[in-house]
Amino acid sequence: MTEGDGVETASLFPAEAFAVLSNETRVAIVETLAEESGLSFAELRKRVGVSDAGQFNYHLSKLQDRFVSKRDGEYHPQYAALRAVGAIRSGIYTSGSTTETKETDYDCPTCESLLTATYDRGKLFLECDEHEKVFQTMVPPTAASNRTIEALLSYANAEVQRDIEHTVDGNCHICTGPLSCSSPERPENLLQVVLSCENCWNYMHLPVAVTVVRHPAVVSLYHDHGIDVRSEPLLSLDFVRDPESASVLSEDPVRMRVTVELGEDTLQLTLDGELNVLETERE
Repeated sequence: MTEGDGVETASLFPAEAFAVLSNETRVAIVETLAEESGLSFAELRKRVGVSDAGQFNYHLSKLQDRFVSKRDGEYHPQYAALRAVGAIRSGIYTSGSTTETKETDYDCPTCESLLTATYDRGKLFLECDEHEKVFQTMVPPTAASNRTIEALLSYANAEVQRDIEHTVDGNCHICTGPLSCSSPERPENLLQVVLSCENCWNYMHLPVAVTVVRHPAVVSLYHDHGIDVRSEPLLSLDFVRDPESASVLSEDPVRMRVTVELGEDTLQLTLDGELNVLETERE
């Protein structure tokens, strides 16, 4: 296929797509183009370091259309190539495993015992001796490199907040597929919903109160009190931990309310069954 001819690239099975990159030269090509797009054949071959032009052309042709495009005699990385290089540089597939454990200043939301943080093979989790894991997320090795547990927790909190924001917007943070939201339930203390991706395996059990942490009204309330709620650990926010902060107003249609109290201020947010904030009221 040549660019601009209106012909779609044929779909590949996942194994076929990964097989295209199962070669050292091809990986070097996409990494080189990710660093500098728009190289000629000769420039690209020189930077990759392949002396045999025929062999280089063979590997480059295997990448074309799916991972590399050619325009006006220059080669450019496709979106798939950039995502592949990002995954490689993150260390997800290549880094060795590291394990670190340390007691934190965060307390268990159930028993208030201090939580222990552990980073192990790409996973960061907080656990309590009595209630086991109370928080878990994935952190790529590159993000964990040269970070203390405290810094890693701060990074993870910001990432989780952003993931939740994407999820509440209806987009899977793993594959970008659409999400469906369950009816609210209270399996333990907190009112929760389950957001399930319709395209991949991902699903999230979310306390309803957590879904409004980055809503402008909540951010503004905390800002007025000198706090950037976006950098606060989720487990430290009183309204997230309070089982009384979220309630169901009606079931048909689903309407929920989250109450955020901070100092002498009270903010109430009314949500529908898709977690859209319909109304806010601040006192």
